[in-house]
Amino acid sequence: MARRTKVVTIDSEKSRDHGKTFLITEMSADAAEWWAIRVTQGIVGSNPDADFDIFSGSLPRLANFAFVGLAKIPADQLKPLMDEMKACVSVLLPDGKTSRALLPGDVEDIMTWLELRKEVFEILTGFSVGGGE
Repeated sequence: MARRTKVVTIDSEKSRDHGKTFLITEMSADAAEWWAIRVTQGIVGSNPDADFDIFSGSLPRLANFAFVGLAKIPADQLKPLMDEMKACVSVLLPDGKTSRALLPGDVEDIMTWLELRKEVFEILTGFSVGGGE
């Protein structure tokens, strides 16, 4: 079975990336497992007083906790995790079938990165950030 993919078009007319289309591709199972282990370690290590009863809750609650928890991981641990997320994103060319690796300048708006990282997180975990209970 092929890895999951998702096409994301930046719709916000206020964005410098308006109209750009990106292809999100799931990491391999091995890479995703290692990524998830390091994210969990980073969140737990940087939030010693957090209510980790969250792990017995619903998957959407856990997804929100993990996505927000990324911001609490120390920068030196976070950078490689973010780079691995970025590697899941490519530019979809106008033919709609071909993609290419990102080049510097392909993403011009910081909010685009936030949206793309949310989409990567969702394709890796299989559930939506902000999906509720």
